[in-house]
Amino acid sequence: MIQIPNFLFLLCAAFVIMLVATWLMRKQSQFFFTKDPVRRKFSILEMEFPVKSFDLEYLIKGIHDLPDEADKTVTAVHRQLLVGSLLFIPALYGSIYILCMHVAVNVETPAIGRWWFVMLGWAQLVSLLLDYVENIYFWRMVGNKNIVIPKPDLSKPEIAAPSFKMIQILEIVKWGIVLIGFVCSISVMAYFWLIGNY
Repeated sequence: MIQIPNFLFLLCAAFVIMLVATWLMRKQSQFFFTKDPVRRKFSILEMEFPVKSFDLEYLIKGIHDLPDEADKTVTAVHRQLLVGSLLFIPALYGSIYILCMHVAVNVETPAIGRWWFVMLGWAQLVSLLLDYVENIYFWRMVGNKNIVIPKPDLSKPEIAAPSFKMIQILEIVKWGIVLIGFVCSISVMAYFWLIGNY
């Protein structure tokens, strides 16, 4: 178990870093355009949470179907992924790690509660690694001009793209760990505050 000195200062610093990173990523997103079937803006969330199979492939193909803007869009996506990887991701998971460890130090009994929060804190490393894997995958996909999308065959059931299944599993695991850590930590801190132990 790790005692976090200056808990509140570190939490506020992580929050400020997340705000700055969000502002920088928003500046890059003004250059995100795809052709679907007409020119339109898109967000990084459309890449992270595709609604249907092959949505990601159609989105990336649409980027390269706009030859005048494709390079600018690819560069902007790469910059947003870079800012996210260097600033936003470590600040987000770091702040939840700090919350979990702070609660673990303050939970006296039972011992299983203490170890639950230590485990949740260290589990943020899994989310961090999954986010980096996801960003590397998107980095490579966006630069690929030769995306192959199979033509739909109405006589057969639609086959889900491997990327679609992979992204769904990755997002469920990543965000599941984050949300459990955040909700559990905030709930216990609120409980301690209400009973006057904080």
